[in-house]
Parts: sequence; structure tokens; C-alpha cells
Amino acid sequence: MAGNKIVISAKANDGSEGLISLSPDIGDYNVEFPDTLNQKTGDLLSLFCPVCHKDLSSPKHINLAMVLMTDKADEEYEIFFSRIVGEHSTVKILGDHVDLFGEHADKYQDLFNTRQMF
Repeated sequence: MAGNKIVISAKANDGSEGLISLSPDIGDYNVEFPDTLNQKTGDLLSLFCPVCHKDLSSPKHINLAMVLMTDKADEEYEIFFSRIVGEHSTVKILGDHVDLFGEHADKYQDLFNTRQMF
């Protein structure tokens, strides 16, 4: 995290790259894109850790990325979010509890229903 932003390395369909800045607040879909990244609404971005370059793609769905976050109470949870530019979908998983955020989250709801049952 840089200041009050989460920084992720992104690669667009045309091969252009850059660092994007995301809000750490779940449900805040303001994203800062660099001029070097040629993206448009609907594009599927490849996302990577800017330090170790690990691919953040989720095995749950091709459209999702996944990161681990720790809150102020030191609880670690999984965050799944859309890699599609303009799609507002976030899933927060803490233990067996699943929270969905964003106007497009219902698109992925079925992927996480089995997780809630255990």
C-alpha cells in the first residue's frame, strides 16, 4: 500500500503496462490508471504484485483477482475483485463468512455459495 492506496502492476490486452492505484476501502471503485496503460471499459487486465510479480489471477474465475488483506484488528481475509475495467465486484471472505460488494457482485455469487456452507 502506498499512502492510502493499494498499488498493483497491470498489463492490458495490447501489452501496455503500468501501476494502478486502488482504494483500500472495499466498495470504493475509484481506480487511478497511468497514461502508459491502454485500457478501456470491458478490457480484462492481467494483475501482478508490483514487488514479486506474482500473478494475482484467481483460480475461482478468469475475471477475478485475489489478494490477502489484514485489517487493523490483525484479521486476515481474502479479497476477490474483478479484473475487468469498469466492473464493480468485490468479495470479502473471512473464515466462513462471505460479503459481496458492488453492482456486479451478483455475477459471481454462485462461486462463493459453497464456501458459506462449510
